[in-house]
Amino acid sequence: MEHKLGSLESSEALIQDLYIDLKQKINKWAAITHQTAQARMGYVGQHLVSIVTGYPGGKSGARGKDLIISDDEYGEIKTCYRVDQLGKCNQCGSAVASIETQCSSCNSKDIERKEDSKWLISIRNKDELALILEPKYYYFVLFDFTDLNNPHTIRASIWEVESICPGFAYAMIDYYFNIRKNAPLNIWPFQLKFDLMRGKLIYISLIIHQENRIETQIFPGRDKSQIHYPQNISIYSRSRNLTFKKLQLFATQLKLNCSNYQNKTQLIKAIDNLIEHQGGFDNQIIDMLAKCLYWDNIEKYISELPSTLSSTLTRYNLA
Repeated sequence: MEHKLGSLESSEALIQDLYIDLKQKINKWAAITHQTAQARMGYVGQHLVSIVTGYPGGKSGARGKDLIISDDEYGEIKTCYRVDQLGKCNQCGSAVASIETQCSSCNSKDIERKEDSKWLISIRNKDELALILEPKYYYFVLFDFTDLNNPHTIRASIWEVESICPGFAYAMIDYYFNIRKNAPLNIWPFQLKFDLMRGKLIYISLIIHQENRIETQIFPGRDKSQIHYPQNISIYSRSRNLTFKKLQLFATQLKLNCSNYQNKTQLIKAIDNLIEHQGGFDNQIIDMLAKCLYWDNIEKYISELPSTLSSTLTRYNLA
């Protein structure tokens, strides 16, 4: 039967496919993962993390503990879903769905694709700030296209971030005191803020629509996880937080003489050359860079932190 708009039969088929069948399948997986049985794409990320890590959920959905690691430890899950973002036809201005390869209005293939979805973390008050480092891990799930202009292969990725990583802990404090203004913290994949969090890539699968196939490239226990280290500092040269003064501080920590470099571009190049000569980025260098970028912004607020958070920072030598 060919479905069409305005058809009673099609309305019943839609409810069967997108509610009854979907609900039955979600309920089946919820019984296994202990995640919420609500049918939202963000919650698909929670089910996936439970299956991949082996940790059950807390059945909470948007509130409560997303992942139960042990009696005393839990994890939080953030999902960024880029594969349904609307694009725009550059010829006629019409909206273009992510699955369309050309404009349905004028047939143009000159399409502006969007990939600005990000992960969101909200800290609305000091009570929530006090608990921000309580989860052992934050899991960042990303659904995106391997090729933005060819919507036939979706990539599903999961990064595991330790909450006590300086790049994460300092970013949360900086956000609360310097950025918040009643808006959530935006964390963009593959940008400086996220890369300073030392995310460990524990899972990648490719969903290849044309072949109706799933190709898992990284899976815990079968494959070694990968820490997403930056290739160089140059790729972040436009970051507003990467000031010349902070780069000088970072260079000094690396034992690099800054007096020979008169501008940001020269200094970044020298830093990149030094790090490459030393074998590339590692955890120590990433944490050093995070402290150089954030500490001046947050030092004056350390005394104002809730005692729970302050104790955590002290215990892990972060303050």
